[in-house]
Amino acid sequence: MINKKILNLIYLFFMIVFLYFIFASSGGTLIWISFIALIGFYCSLYFKGCVVFSSLISCCLCIIFVKDSPFMLFLACIIFISLIPFPYYINAKIEKAKKSLTLKRGILKEQYKNTFLEYKKSIKTKQEYEKEMSRVSKLYSLDAKLSEVASKKEYVDLIMSFFSQDYGIFGGAILEKVSSGWKKLSTFGILKSKDLSSFIKHISVSNNGTTYSAIDNNEFNKKYFSILYCPMLAENDILGCIFIIIKKDLEAIYIKDAPIFSSHFALGFKRVTFFDEIRQKARIDSLTGLLLRSYFLEKVKFETQKINIIDYSFYILMLDLDNFKNINDKYGHLTGDKTLVEIAKVVLSCIGNNGLVGRYGGDEFIIFLSNTTEKEVLFIANKINKSLKSKLFEEDNEKFNVTASIGISCMAKII
Repeated sequence: MINKKILNLIYLFFMIVFLYFIFASSGGTLIWISFIALIGFYCSLYFKGCVVFSSLISCCLCIIFVKDSPFMLFLACIIFISLIPFPYYINAKIEKAKKSLTLKRGILKEQYKNTFLEYKKSIKTKQEYEKEMSRVSKLYSLDAKLSEVASKKEYVDLIMSFFSQDYGIFGGAILEKVSSGWKKLSTFGILKSKDLSSFIKHISVSNNGTTYSAIDNNEFNKKYFSILYCPMLAENDILGCIFIIIKKDLEAIYIKDAPIFSSHFALGFKRVTFFDEIRQKARIDSLTGLLLRSYFLEKVKFETQKINIIDYSFYILMLDLDNFKNINDKYGHLTGDKTLVEIAKVVLSCIGNNGLVGRYGGDEFIIFLSNTTEKEVLFIANKINKSLKSKLFEEDNEKFNVTASIGISCMAKII
C-alpha cells in the first residue's frame, strides 16, 4: 500500500502541472491563487479542514482578481472546490484500512497468544515427560544395581542413596518387620536422628499396614512437607516399610509411583534377606550362636595379613572343656548341649566387644583378641576360668560345674 504522504505529494505534483498548463494564459495571479489551494490540499494531510479553508479562500480571491474571464473564473472555482473531497476520501480509505489491519493484528495477536500458550504447555508437558523418563531411568538403573547386591545392608544403603539424591525428598527411613515389631535399618536427611515411634503407630491403623498413604503427623509443617508411607509387600506379606519426607506439591506423584518402586524394592529385599539368612547359617553355629570354625579362621586369616603392613598384633586363645565327655555320658547329650549354650554365654560376657569367639569343635572354643596387651589377655583368660568354676549347672537334682584349659598364642610383626 502506498504511504499517505507519498500519495498526497503525487497528487500535488500532477495538480501543479495541470493548473500551470490551464492557467498559464490567465496571468500570474491565478497561478498564485492555485498555489494557495494546493498548499491547503497538502496541509490536509495533517488537518483535513485545511483543504476546505484554502479552497474557499482561493475561490474568493478568484472572484476578486479574475473578473475579466468568467469561464476561467468558473473553471478555477470548480477545480478548487473539487479538491475538498479528496483528503476526506483518502482519509476514509486509510481509516478503513487501519481498522482492517487493527482487526487482523488483533486476530494474529490472539493466534500468537494461543500458539505461545500451546508452546509453553508443550514445553511443560515435555519437561514433565523428561522428568518422568529420568525417574524411570533412575529407577531402572537402581534396579540393575540392586539386582547385583546380595547383602541387606548394601541393598538398604543403595535405596537410601537413591532417595537422598532425588529432588523434593528431605528425609527417609527404612524399617524391617521382625518378630518383636519394627527394626530401623537406615535413615537419612531430617529423619537421621528422629524417633520413629509416632510413624510406626501409623502402620497399625493403615489397613494393617498395606495402604500407600500420606501420614497426618504434627512433627513437620503440613503446609510444606508431606510424610509418605510405603509398605514393602511381597505376596501380601509385609517385609518392611519406607517413610519419606517430600515436598507437599509432590505428594500425588509419589503416592502414584509408590506401589511401583516399593514392590520392586520388596522383591529384592526378600532376596537379600534370604541370602543374609544363608550367610548367617554358614557363619554361626546353630547351637551356641558362636562363629563357626571355618568363618572364624577366615576372619583370623584376614587379620593375619595386617601384621606385616601395620604395627599390629593379636592373641588367639584355645579353650578346651575338661572332661566334658563325662557330662554327655552321665546326663545325656541334651544336657550337654544346654551346658554348651550356657558356657558360650559365659565366654561372650567375659570377652565383650574386645574380640571374636568361635566354636572350634565339639567342646572346644577359640577366641580372637586384638589391640590388647599380654596382661589384659591373661586377665580375660582368668576371668573366663573363674566364671566357669562359679557357674553351677543342675540336672536330675544334681549340681555340677565345668572347668576349662586355656592356651594362649600371640601373633605380632617380626622386626
